[in-house]
Amino acid sequence: MSTFLSAYAQPIASKGKAGAPIFKDADMMTIGVYYYPEAWPETQWARDFANMRKLNLEFVHMGEFAWGLYEPEEGKYNLDWLERAVNLAAKAGLKVILCTPSGAPPVWLAENHPEILMVDANGRRMQHGTREQGNWSSPLFRQYVEKINTQLAKRFGKNPAVIGWQIDNELSHYGKQFSYDDFSRARFQAWLKQKYSTIDNLNRDWGNVFWSQLYQNFEQVRIPNEQELVATANPHALLDFQRWFTEEAADYLSFQANTLRQNSQNQWVTTNFMAMHRDVNPSLSSRSLDLITWTVYPVHGDYENGNLGFRLGNGAALGFMHDFARTLNGNEGVMELQPGQVNWGGINPQPLPGAVHMWIMHAFGAGAKLICSYRYRQPLAGSELYHYGFVGTDGVTPLLGGQEYSQAMQEVNQLRKLRKANAKEPSAYAARRTAFLYNFDNRFDLDIHPSTTRWNTMGHLLRYYRALKTLGCPVDVITEDRDFSRYKFLVAPAYQLLDAQLVTRWTKYVQEGGHLILTTRTGQKDRRGHLWEGPWAAPINELIGAKFSPQAFDLLPGDHKGNVTAQGKTYAWGSWGESLLPAPGTQTLATYADQFYAGAAAVVSRKLGRGTVTYVGVESLEGDLERDVLRSVYNAANTPVENFADQFFVEWRDGFWVATNFTSQKQTAPVPASAKIIVGKKEMEPAGVTVWQE
Repeated sequence: MSTFLSAYAQPIASKGKAGAPIFKDADMMTIGVYYYPEAWPETQWARDFANMRKLNLEFVHMGEFAWGLYEPEEGKYNLDWLERAVNLAAKAGLKVILCTPSGAPPVWLAENHPEILMVDANGRRMQHGTREQGNWSSPLFRQYVEKINTQLAKRFGKNPAVIGWQIDNELSHYGKQFSYDDFSRARFQAWLKQKYSTIDNLNRDWGNVFWSQLYQNFEQVRIPNEQELVATANPHALLDFQRWFTEEAADYLSFQANTLRQNSQNQWVTTNFMAMHRDVNPSLSSRSLDLITWTVYPVHGDYENGNLGFRLGNGAALGFMHDFARTLNGNEGVMELQPGQVNWGGINPQPLPGAVHMWIMHAFGAGAKLICSYRYRQPLAGSELYHYGFVGTDGVTPLLGGQEYSQAMQEVNQLRKLRKANAKEPSAYAARRTAFLYNFDNRFDLDIHPSTTRWNTMGHLLRYYRALKTLGCPVDVITEDRDFSRYKFLVAPAYQLLDAQLVTRWTKYVQEGGHLILTTRTGQKDRRGHLWEGPWAAPINELIGAKFSPQAFDLLPGDHKGNVTAQGKTYAWGSWGESLLPAPGTQTLATYADQFYAGAAAVVSRKLGRGTVTYVGVESLEGDLERDVLRSVYNAANTPVENFADQFFVEWRDGFWVATNFTSQKQTAPVPASAKIIVGKKEMEPAGVTVWQE
């Protein structure tokens, strides 16, 4: 490694700290939209801002791709146009969210300093012309980012119209995934040295005796890259690299947050993570950001959920992200939610009329405090000219999506007036509140070793999330550092990597009255990704009251189906099935009906102290087994549950019940006769929304 690289190998210190609560409870949720004043004649700005207010919007989002205008030449800043836009927005009655422009560096920076550009897996340095081509591990790139952010914060950091800042935009390298440049390699090596201290420790934990992969020093370690390897990359190296990458991304966000806070006051800081994106971990930024926001486009042609699923989207995926982001620091929202048809999917259908409104109100029910749409005006040029906005190509005629945003904001204003202070969560609803344990390391490792093309990590997690929502359970998707004891029910799906400390915590949780549901693949490895030298999934055998058969697990090919039976019902499976040997006192809830291990246990449950442990060793094809097993756990715990259709959601927030219908059939909202319906009707069409107050 060169002396130059060595100088930048140490981690960049950037410990951001989020501020106090940033939203008034009475406001509940606010709605706004992206706008690009730089793309339109300045003579139209005032008109556009005025029309946003006519659509009932409360804020406007600007500036994330404007670095080339902010700093047209190095060190020469031009922020006057932005200040005029901010002032016009404020005059129209809109608050403003401004953005740091690091997602799209200007051409002069790329031309003068190509080393700030990322390098793909094939060794090609990316070029100016799109976005997210900057390499956030480059110290020089960070220097330029800090300079432009400082200029922005000094100019607008005390402007009362500016309520907050968004850092970057969908932090990632998109399909390129990672950067394989020398700066990233040096910082990865420094991270490894800090973690392992000696190269012998790394060789041991990476199992480097296999295929003679032994290293003599940290400088020899490369970023694992399938494009430059003959065979499969070392899975432990992949796991550590992905861990490092998420920490590097969080450090980059924290670094920018610090710059903004040094030059601003009474303004919050966020970034827009991408929904279900694996490579950047929002939980690592929960303390450096005031608000956790994210991007989601529910309809872009690749999801089927009933006949209308391609127009309605996946409500479970939306709900999962809301329930995850909300738990991180209490403030969450969607910063990019489509207003209509998009342009970048494999197929780009129109959403069902009402779907946009439904997504917004689903977010309201899930506790979101902010909803923002991309974008107000449909562009007339560029890569996204077929991407709908709030208004048509004439710049003034509201399209259906814009009207539905306006409708939602009207309804939120109505709910604000009806809100009862200190409304308490209904006891029956609160009793079934469930913690859902989510760990990015597990997701990384499961994806590194899927073992079958039929395995889908997030699909497995969502099977359980969807099942919980059919039971009417409020869900908190939490990370391991949270307190389990406040929840009566805890679901930990496919928790592949664990240690003795976590098993001890689980055991204590159950003994003290909790009900723990574990699922297939749990406990197979230690935190390094090593199998245990002992019985299969050894650390959890005593906890679940069962061992695994010598075959441990089976995987079926193609579309081949196996069957599992439970209480007279038959369930099909195909992806992953484990054979269990229950210990005395452990109840068998489901058994295999075929294959050479017919009769073996597939699902077991046992009492432990005041609680129970249930282990589901098989993944059903339809998710019906998972729903029935969960129902049996809640019933045994004397906790009444609901029986909603899959993709029909009922949430409680601030004294209001909110039902949203993502199914392709009519549904009936569970509105008591004594309740007052505020929005919608009891009989709900697909994309329907009903809000009521008891």
